[in-house]
Amino acid sequence: MINANSRQRLKRLKPRQRKKLRVGEFQELGFTVIANLKEDAAAGAHDGLLDAWLDAVEQHGVSFGGHFSDGQLDGIVFPVNGVAVTAEMRTALNAWLQARAEVSDVECSELLDVWHSAW
Repeated sequence: MINANSRQRLKRLKPRQRKKLRVGEFQELGFTVIANLKEDAAAGAHDGLLDAWLDAVEQHGVSFGGHFSDGQLDGIVFPVNGVAVTAEMRTALNAWLQARAEVSDVECSELLDVWHSAW
């Protein structure tokens, strides 16, 4: 796989091209989330957790895409409307999930390029 953000490649591209390809200063970062839920929680508690999680993500001005099934929340947090995903945001959302009683364990990746990474 070619590094989309290699110095040599970026040097050849004009700002318009970098923006179109989402590389260099236009790179968009996000992180993956896998949260396993406790089996003994009621089905309604899982729905409440999902609604609360989506609200928490939305409060940071970003979005979440993924799926919620078999007691597992799995997906990616990604930027929208020019709001960048930061390490602080990742830490806050990770801590939010870990603080929930319905969640048994949480795995958050490091920040990654959402357009050019195999997540």
